[in-house]
Amino acid sequence: MNEDYVFKRFLIVQRLHFHLVHEQLEDLGIHPGQPPMLMIIGKNEGITQNQIAEKLNLRPATVAIMLRRMEKAGLIERQQDANDRRLQRVFLTKKGKGSHKFLQEQMQEIEKIAMQGFSEDEKNQLKQFLDRMIVNLKKHLRGDRSV
Repeated sequence: MNEDYVFKRFLIVQRLHFHLVHEQLEDLGIHPGQPPMLMIIGKNEGITQNQIAEKLNLRPATVAIMLRRMEKAGLIERQQDANDRRLQRVFLTKKGKGSHKFLQEQMQEIEKIAMQGFSEDEKNQLKQFLDRMIVNLKKHLRGDRSV
């Protein structure tokens, strides 16, 4: 891979981030793919499996497997929707809420470490650049190849 690629740097940042939290996640019984789901469920109590899949760009079947594992670990519970019995709503358990809080704290701490020495303007500029990249990639996924 070309050393000048921006995405190579993303991969390095992602790996370093993973290593910083991996041991702590293991101690809590949280598997590496679960934090994004915990964060989404924590922000959207009662979300459906399909909504989670859409937000994470995953297949509903993949989400179903992950939810089963999280349910067995006592992190979430599913409840049938009162109005539409075909839907199951996902909620955090007490243990899941504790894990969600821990993850939020970890994310803040890691961001603080990673952003040391950056001015507020630089942080905002980085966010804007990343947001533009996200928009570009989403357009491309939808078939808009003009990017």
